[in-house]
Amino acid sequence: MFRPDSDCDRTDYNGILMPPDGYKLDKAIGTTYSLDLEALTAAAICLGLSEEIDSKLMRNSISMLNALQKVSDKIILFCEAGQIKVPSKPTALSVLLEKMVVEVALPKDRQLGRYPVFHPKTWVLSYVDKDGDKKYRFVVMSRNLTFDRSWDVSFAMDSSKTVRQKKKTKPIISFLDFLSGNVLNTRKDAGKKRKIIRNLQAELADVSFWLDSKEFGESFEILPLGIGKSAYQMSDDVLFCTDRNSADSTFHELVVMSPFLSESVIADFNIAERGLSGSKRILITRRSELSKLKAIDTDNFAIYVLKDEIVDGEDAISDEMIDKKKQDIHAKIYIRRKNADVDLYLGSMNASYSAVNKNVEMMLWLGTKNKYLNREKFLEDIFCGSADDVKNPFEKVTVMDAVQDIDSDNKNALEQKIKELCRVKKTAAITEDNYGKYKVTVEFPGVASDKTIMVSPFNSKQKHTLCEQMEYTELETLQLSEFYELTAKAGEDEIHRIIMIPTIGFPEDRESAVVNSVVKDRASFVEYIAFVLGDDYLASMLEKKQMGESGIFQHSNGAMPALYEKMLKTSVEEPERLKDIGYVLKMVTDKEIIPEEFRVLYDTFCNTLKIRRKRD
Repeated sequence: MFRPDSDCDRTDYNGILMPPDGYKLDKAIGTTYSLDLEALTAAAICLGLSEEIDSKLMRNSISMLNALQKVSDKIILFCEAGQIKVPSKPTALSVLLEKMVVEVALPKDRQLGRYPVFHPKTWVLSYVDKDGDKKYRFVVMSRNLTFDRSWDVSFAMDSSKTVRQKKKTKPIISFLDFLSGNVLNTRKDAGKKRKIIRNLQAELADVSFWLDSKEFGESFEILPLGIGKSAYQMSDDVLFCTDRNSADSTFHELVVMSPFLSESVIADFNIAERGLSGSKRILITRRSELSKLKAIDTDNFAIYVLKDEIVDGEDAISDEMIDKKKQDIHAKIYIRRKNADVDLYLGSMNASYSAVNKNVEMMLWLGTKNKYLNREKFLEDIFCGSADDVKNPFEKVTVMDAVQDIDSDNKNALEQKIKELCRVKKTAAITEDNYGKYKVTVEFPGVASDKTIMVSPFNSKQKHTLCEQMEYTELETLQLSEFYELTAKAGEDEIHRIIMIPTIGFPEDRESAVVNSVVKDRASFVEYIAFVLGDDYLASMLEKKQMGESGIFQHSNGAMPALYEKMLKTSVEEPERLKDIGYVLKMVTDKEIIPEEFRVLYDTFCNTLKIRRKRD
């Protein structure tokens, strides 16, 4: 179940999102704390093309364009404001991701004295087949939508037409309602996005999810935290009950796996009276978190961390590798056993005060029995055998083995500045100059000039020091975006983030310019058509005709019938593919790229088969 060296227990992001056989994506609502735009592109390929995230399609602009145009109006991805990673290789296609991303900036909590965070990692997905039949999937993870290599946990369950337990779906509907309320009116597509969410809520009202598992049966509950009146109060759960006079507070076994901790939460778990006769408690965390703990607050725990050689990962293999990344645990798992009953909790919630009481989180409770899951079985899984086996990636430690976290006070201060800026009512306006270029005026009302922060339009090298009003001139169409890069620097510390600024005045042909940057000649047009129709032989034939005759359809006695035959077959089996061709015909403006003969062929074809064109 939790064994890291088992192919049966391991999964990947694309396997979780991939539509069932015979189905395609209808709509998807996702959440993450931090976001990598390149990872979102990969998810779009998985959802739009039903292809592996790590496939060669990620390196092909034609396939990326096709995937993004298929799903950009079907996916809404919510993330914590100020936690979007700057892409390593920005491309024009990143502009199409704007449609999907919604930043969430929670208000400051007066009691906490700081901002709670939007921290759930979940997906609610709807799939549909050619007959209109729908299936639904609910996913809870500890993993952000990034390429981080840390160890995470995931859970997914599909809808059932035979099981009737709609009541268990209500927390999902409440969670979606909270998300809908965070689509601000400053977005020009706010109404459209809320409609997608409301439609999914309405559909889920009659949907039941089920577990295909003998270990858990139908014992599960969905636990959204921090979403207002409909939130689950995790602090009142038996897992966190600290009333020494209450039988609910006691247990025989407790396992806490959490990468980040609060001293008070662990101290409550450590209370001696909570442990029944022979009780055992396990804490699995990061070595850097041990400095937050006191020996007196962990004396009932056995503590484990990943071994240094596992954390260092690529560092231990080679000092010459570029972009080396460390790994550590990032999974959040809680196991509580009392007698034969076992409670399993997993999701996004760390064992910290803010996570339990303030943040927006998503957790799942699963109930099972001791014969299926307990402390011993769990440890045997994650230790890959016995604790003293050489294959065990973990080692036993004490709080005295702590190492200092590498994050400095400067870096934390910079993070706080970005949080503050994300909550300013900022705006941007685009105007065209007399030379076909554009000026962008960005305003941060009431913000004092700050030389430690630079602001730049996405995909542009122009930078200005943060102040109330900044102007960027002579920008190209492909440099216009609601994504803006912030560079914050203090001492030797520097962080780069993407934030979204509501922007008005976009030229109507901006998306067309994106498509033209990809389908920029006849070769790329041929590649796109062949990719849409799914025919490598056709691509080879058309390319040969093109190269040999300086025009795809000049004297094309062989290509035209083959193309027509393939389009006819596709119209019967997958008519949606032909609509993808219409999208490119609408967007590509260079008449030299797409011959008029092909446009006439496409129009005739659609009229004959009564296929609605995407370009209409």
